[in-house]
Amino acid sequence: MRPTVPAFVPAAAALAAVALLATGCGVSDHELKPGVAAEVEGRQLSLGKIDRAVEDYCALRAANPEAEPAPTALIRAQFAIGWTQAIAVEHLAPEHGVDLPTGPVASSAVHDSWDALGTIDDDNYETFEFLTWIRQRLSDPVEQLGAAESDAEGDEAVSAGITLITDWLDEHDVTFNPVFGSYDARTGAFGGDPLSVPVSGEAKAASGTAEMTPAQVAKLPADQRCGPAAAPAAVPQG
Repeated sequence: MRPTVPAFVPAAAALAAVALLATGCGVSDHELKPGVAAEVEGRQLSLGKIDRAVEDYCALRAANPEAEPAPTALIRAQFAIGWTQAIAVEHLAPEHGVDLPTGPVASSAVHDSWDALGTIDDDNYETFEFLTWIRQRLSDPVEQLGAAESDAEGDEAVSAGITLITDWLDEHDVTFNPVFGSYDARTGAFGGDPLSVPVSGEAKAASGTAEMTPAQVAKLPADQRCGPAAAPAAVPQG
């Protein structure tokens, strides 16, 4: 099963996006420390950073009528999974001759990536700097990794890059906080807890947040929906 494109990666990077890899490999059963969202190779991502990123990102989406709504829990899970995959890319890049941006994320890169979504200012800049850091590792470098490994091009190179990342994660301890729910190896998504499977009527017909229709998502309560609400139905005239 090919991974779905993460909602936070702009369309231009869609082909090379690898969030929500459809393998459960590499997910450790080790107990995670409180307040930690994910850990891989000794590096930790805090729940606070994830939750702030979700808050800032969804605030911009909610104010943008052109944004496609998504379940908030799905966005939260994508951020955590995408971060672990970005760590994998950082480890794989040097041995495959793939160059990654070094040093702090450039302000121009942040604005180029997100200005179309909404206003990036001092209040939310840290969030979008973080998301840009992930995006820079889950876009072109994935195809470049695959090309270096297999001499393939285009989609075939992307698939080869995804395989490299999957294998690397399979060989290293990756731990997610149980707050995300149970990781489903078939879908590459989290499910099974109240945060990941909303209890509203609109969500009950879907087996998980990744399988909800756009109409179901648009009608979710505001605290479960990342993006604008469904437009009110037109009232018949006459």
